[in-house]
Amino acid sequence: MSPDGEPMVRATSISRSFEGIQVLRNLDLHVQRGEFISIVGRSGAGKSTLLGIVGAQDTAFRGKLLIDGSDVEELDRRQLAALRRTTIGFVFQDFYLLPNLTALENVLLPAVFAGSDLEMATAQAREVLNHLSVRIDDTMTSVLSRGERQRVAVARGLVNRPQILLADEPSASLDDQSEKTLFNLLDELRAEQGFALVAVVHSGRVLERCDRVLELREGKLHEA
Repeated sequence: MSPDGEPMVRATSISRSFEGIQVLRNLDLHVQRGEFISIVGRSGAGKSTLLGIVGAQDTAFRGKLLIDGSDVEELDRRQLAALRRTTIGFVFQDFYLLPNLTALENVLLPAVFAGSDLEMATAQAREVLNHLSVRIDDTMTSVLSRGERQRVAVARGLVNRPQILLADEPSASLDDQSEKTLFNLLDELRAEQGFALVAVVHSGRVLERCDRVLELREGKLHEA
């Protein structure tokens, strides 16, 4: 665990290439505990790639990445998996929900994998799903609307009380009121739990809420 005052994420000189095309170029990113940072940029700029690296999912990069004081390069596969389960929450653009499970069952999956107290995790999951107005019944996620599935994906990212939540367009499928409800809840939970939030967003209403807005351009982050 990093000392008090140290960034939750310290990424230094991060570079990433795909088939000879360099997407990230000596990029630096520091994220403080409790901070809300939005990443903006044109399509194909590498925003999702950056989230994958910060989330310790993509380790084929050059540079140095510390998450909560742990150097990702020095962790073995088991330690990386543990870091992702206990420290990082994800909200994927394509959701990746299991269609034959209910909303509650999908949300609880990270808690099961992390070996969390299921009674406590279930209470947390129900609370977040209720806040997000998601049906908690025996309905399979396959029949939920896209907006409902998006909210389930957000709840799943929060269930283990992560120290950093990475979200790729978390409100893309939501109407204005649902988007407001979602980010009101995220603000409330950040204040309560102190996690950092790094999100790829385009909504002007969301950008107004952020502590910092960073534009990914030509492989580097710039203050927007």
